[in-house]
Amino acid sequence: MSKKNGPEPFFRPKKNRWYVEVGGKHVNLGPDEAQARVRWHQIMAGTPASSLIPGQLPDGVLVCRVIDLFVGWSHKHRPGRTAEWYQKHLQSFLDSLPDAATLTVDQLRRLHVTNWIDAHGNWGANHRRGAITAVQRAFTWAEREGHIAKSPVRGIEKPPAKRREQVLTIEEFQSLLARIKDPCFRDVLEFCWETGCRVQEIRLIEGRHLRFDRGRVEFPPEEAKGKKRWRFIYLTPRAEEIVRALVARHKVGVIFRNTDGKPWDAQNFNNRFCRLQHRFGREELKRRGFVLDPARVAEFAETLHPKKKVAGKTFPKAPNELLREARKKLTIKAAKKLGTKYALTTIRHSFATRLLEAGVDHITVAALMGHVDATMLSRVYSHVGEKTDFLRVELLRASGACAAGQVGAA
Repeated sequence: MSKKNGPEPFFRPKKNRWYVEVGGKHVNLGPDEAQARVRWHQIMAGTPASSLIPGQLPDGVLVCRVIDLFVGWSHKHRPGRTAEWYQKHLQSFLDSLPDAATLTVDQLRRLHVTNWIDAHGNWGANHRRGAITAVQRAFTWAEREGHIAKSPVRGIEKPPAKRREQVLTIEEFQSLLARIKDPCFRDVLEFCWETGCRVQEIRLIEGRHLRFDRGRVEFPPEEAKGKKRWRFIYLTPRAEEIVRALVARHKVGVIFRNTDGKPWDAQNFNNRFCRLQHRFGREELKRRGFVLDPARVAEFAETLHPKKKVAGKTFPKAPNELLREARKKLTIKAAKKLGTKYALTTIRHSFATRLLEAGVDHITVAALMGHVDATMLSRVYSHVGEKTDFLRVELLRASGACAAGQVGAA
C-alpha cells in the first residue's frame, strides 16, 4: 500500500511485535498479525491509538471466543485432567446462555453465571464453587493476557468450600470390601488403603514406574503432580502383591484397569461408588422395613413418559408398567438418600488419620502422601483432632510418661 493511503503495519522480529507509525511514533499492535491488522483498521477509522491495548481482542469479542482461547491454552499448558475439567464446566456454562453465539464480553454479566449455577440445584457446595471458579478463571486469564480490558465476572459470591468429613475405620473398610465382587475395583481400593496414593496417581501407574528393589512406585517430575519433583509411593507387602500381579497381566501401559481391560477414569470410579451408595441405601431400607405409599406411587406414575420404544416402534405403556417404573424410581431415590456415598479421597483421608493415630509423625505422613510439607495434611486430611477420646488417651499416656520420668529423677 502506498504512503498516501496511510501507513501499513510492520513486524519487528527481535521484539516479536507488530507496529504502525502514527504521528511519527511507533504504536504497538501486539504479536498476532490478524489482531494487529484489526487494531490498525481501528486506528485508520479514527480510534485513538492510546485506547488500544496490545494483544487485546477488538471490541465486541464474543464470550465463546474468549472461552475457546482459554480452553486451547489450558490443553497446552495444564495437565490433561485439569484442561478437561475447565472444558466441561465452560461448555456447560455456554450451553446455559440463550444467546451464546452472539453474546459479547461487554454484554456478559455476573447474573449469567449465577443463573447457570441456580439451574443446577443438585450440585453440592464444592461443585458450585468449582464451576464459578472455572468461569472466572477463563476471563481472568483473558484479562491477564491482554485479550480483554477487564473481566466481567469478578466478585461473584461463592459458597465456602466444604471439607469431606468421611473417615473409615479398619472395620468399616473391611465391610466396604465385602460388598465388592469386582476384583479389579477391589485392587484399586486396597492399593489406595495401603499406600494413601492420589486418585490420579493410581490411574497412571505403569510397569516402568515400579521399583521393587526399592519397595516403591516412582513418578518422574514431568509425570508427578506439580511437575517439580519426584513422587514416591511406598509399598506395603499387600500393595506390592497387588501391583506384581497386575504388571504380570499388563506388561504395557497402565496396570490398574477395569473389567473391560480399559484404564480407569474418574467417571468409572464415581459410577462404582454410586452403585455402592445404592446398595447401602437398599440395605438400610430393608432394615427399616420401608414400604412405598401406593398413593405416592400412583401420583408419580402419572408424571412418567406414557410411551416406550420397542424395535424402533412406539407403543403406549400399560398401567402396570408405569406403576412398576414408578416404584423402581422412587425406591432408588429413597435408597440414594439413605446410602453413604464414598470416594477414593475418603480412603486417602483415612490413610492419613490411621497413621497419625498409630503414632506416625505429621512430617512422615505428609511425605508418604506426596506433600511438600505438613501444612496440607494438618488443614485437610487429618481428622485426629476431631476424636476427643483419642486426644485424651494420648494426653494421659504422655502425662504418665512425664510423671514416671519425674519419679525416676527424684
